[in-house]
Amino acid sequence: MDEKNLTLFEIAQAQLDEVAGILHLEPGVHAILREPMRELQVSIPIRMDNGQIKVFKGFRVQHNNARGPFKGGIRFHPDETIDTIRTLAALMTWKAAVVDIPYGGGKGGIVCNPTKMSHGELERLSRSYIDGIWEFIGPGKDIPAPDVYTNPQIMAWMMDEYSKLAGHYSPEVITGKPIAVGGSLGRTGATGFGVVV
Repeated sequence: MDEKNLTLFEIAQAQLDEVAGILHLEPGVHAILREPMRELQVSIPIRMDNGQIKVFKGFRVQHNNARGPFKGGIRFHPDETIDTIRTLAALMTWKAAVVDIPYGGGKGGIVCNPTKMSHGELERLSRSYIDGIWEFIGPGKDIPAPDVYTNPQIMAWMMDEYSKLAGHYSPEVITGKPIAVGGSLGRTGATGFGVVV
């Protein structure tokens, strides 16, 4: 396999193909695990602090939910791509299955540079992203979390926006929120503990 001409997702698919052969995975299951169930792409127009409207591109990929709700982080990064999000969603599916966690894989992202955005711009961006995907996420459906350049405050804005749109308080829609709005005491160190194990 000449990996230098393949996309990140094609490399992940090739790795799955190799493992599927070793495990003698049933061909139908193998075919299902090669492709995401759903890919959302949303345009996110927000008013910047200077008064101008800027349109950002956002993604949410739902890879597979056979074992439970889609689960995976939301990334804010200037170099974000649908290919990276697609790959990470697939890896979430496979990782959860390997360790027998009842979740499927999902991942989201927005092409932006959060280090160059104000607090208000980040809030408007976070809320507008949820406006674009809220009908596809939710408890028992797809549960986002923080990832690259996102944090508990961003998750709180997203949870609040989802709750407004759903018409009821829904803290279980997003993990990684501040403790004051339903977050978990163990969330900050959980990823690190997973690396150690």
